[in-house]
Amino acid sequence: MKKDAIDYKLYETLHFTPDISSIVQEKIDNAYLQIKDKKIENNKTKYFPALYLGLAASIVLVMGFIGFSNPVMAAKIPFIGRIFNMVETQIGYPGNFSENAIVINSGSYSQTVNGVTITLSEASYTKMALYYSLELYCEEGFPEDFNRVKNMDDYILSYDILNMHSTQSFDFTQADPEKYPEKLISQIIDEGLPIPTSIEGNYINSNTFLGIIRVDLSIVMDILGVDELPPEFIYSFTIDKFWGELNEFKDIEITHPDTGEVSIIKDAINKYYEGPWSFTIPVTLDPASAQTKEINATNYDGVGISTVTKTDYEISAEIILPEGADRSDYIVAITDADGKILDSQGGYAQIYSTYGRNTDTVYIYVVDYYTYMDECKADNAYLLPEKALFQTKVEW
Repeated sequence: MKKDAIDYKLYETLHFTPDISSIVQEKIDNAYLQIKDKKIENNKTKYFPALYLGLAASIVLVMGFIGFSNPVMAAKIPFIGRIFNMVETQIGYPGNFSENAIVINSGSYSQTVNGVTITLSEASYTKMALYYSLELYCEEGFPEDFNRVKNMDDYILSYDILNMHSTQSFDFTQADPEKYPEKLISQIIDEGLPIPTSIEGNYINSNTFLGIIRVDLSIVMDILGVDELPPEFIYSFTIDKFWGELNEFKDIEITHPDTGEVSIIKDAINKYYEGPWSFTIPVTLDPASAQTKEINATNYDGVGISTVTKTDYEISAEIILPEGADRSDYIVAITDADGKILDSQGGYAQIYSTYGRNTDTVYIYVVDYYTYMDECKADNAYLLPEKALFQTKVEW
């Protein structure tokens, strides 16, 4: 699915500029006069309300077309508040975010820097992640090269990607100080706190990109050593810059570390947009939106699962390992009711998407990393029951 992923016909219709002939213009002028002077013949008086509304609607329709053909007015088309609905199924981590969306006051969360306006549109929160929809409006227009869905014939994705460099922080100062001793967690790479590195979505036109970002919370909980975050906290997020690839390339020299041999490779040229665009957002989590099952079972070697958590968009299982074991040596795989492995959610390998899948019943497997990679992934999921070190069935 390419550019038909979004209803471009609607947008093109709204931006259509009709030819207004002298006859049409004369009728519009006459309509104004009739409405103003109420010069309706006596024998048609009983039809006046319908006629009045019809004339007014005609004027609004024509003037609406004229307005939408104006680039400045076109930028004001009400995408804000319905971006989830437009792109939520056309990203790498799809979900029904619009069903639980909180519309953000765009006036308070819209910033323009260097000709680019970024506006937060909606939020949708789970125990595992924060999801935000955004509108990026570029006054000069984005390069056509950025829009690969529309312009690249062999492009296999149904969405485009803008890369970004960002920073973030979580403020828990209003939470229980005994349970959450860290009043402020800043984004520090050494801590392993993940930050959003891309925006996935679609271009509505050359000036406008609608996208979604996912903010992972699981590692934040790991750093704090808690099973859940406080129901209310402050999230701060800054996009320092974002960029996309052009269909232009430059030569890059690379030196082989062992032989010293120098090679030339082609590297895509990026176009950058410098910020910063900063947003501080109060977050309210709904504890009831997550379901958790206690498993607390292991095999004879002490490998097993403690809990399984499922939200509206994702599912994950907490592994139990014997003392001294390395977590990276194991994969926790989850399959749907039909035995098919679930897709990863937002690039996090062992957090799985529930979108479009029957997860009323799931099967969870703990597998040795190399066994999984060599024998059980993808179409070989049917081997999981045989190869797993531990397995369990969970019904919701």
